[in-house]
Amino acid sequence: MSIALISCMPRAHRIRQYEFPYSVTTRCNNRKFYLQKAYAYQIFEEVFRKLKSLQDRQESSNLRYQFEVHHLEVMSNHYHLVLSVSSRTSIDRLMQQINSMVARALNKALGRTGHFWEGRYKSKILNTLDYLKRTIAYVYQNPLKAQMTKDLFHSVRSTFQFYWKEELPSWVTPDPFLKTVPPGDWKIALSELVLKWAV
Repeated sequence: MSIALISCMPRAHRIRQYEFPYSVTTRCNNRKFYLQKAYAYQIFEEVFRKLKSLQDRQESSNLRYQFEVHHLEVMSNHYHLVLSVSSRTSIDRLMQQINSMVARALNKALGRTGHFWEGRYKSKILNTLDYLKRTIAYVYQNPLKAQMTKDLFHSVRSTFQFYWKEELPSWVTPDPFLKTVPPGDWKIALSELVLKWAV
């Protein structure tokens, strides 16, 4: 496993690694509800489609962003993302690019200017299968606990819908756990995680 410490005082060190997925969260500035409109999730989708399209067009030896999006849940004032990056990709630069593109698009849609996000993104390394599973459960339970929806299966603000339908868009890739599960069994696997095991 390749690990490097990124030193940027007075900020705390971040661990950069490429073996395990990351769980990422970013909140809106002052925790404002800038993401509550349905188009917020659509903007995230468009950003990921653009970045993945750029990745597909570039030569493999010159990839700036090489990553996989596993899970996404857009709440009213923050979002949860589970993703993996390759050794060619800096998680810091990737998240800076994602958050910048989303902020520009949403500021335009909302007719506002200024800081959109509250500080830097927060991340955790999902370095065990148990940790990964619990994180998936936590991410998809969020809208239910926040009473944003009563029907997770048809939520339009989450990648859960794609796994449930067994139809993943080009910008979504199964996480290391779901890669071991046949697509026909994704419903069972996610039901066990999200509906029974969430904490």
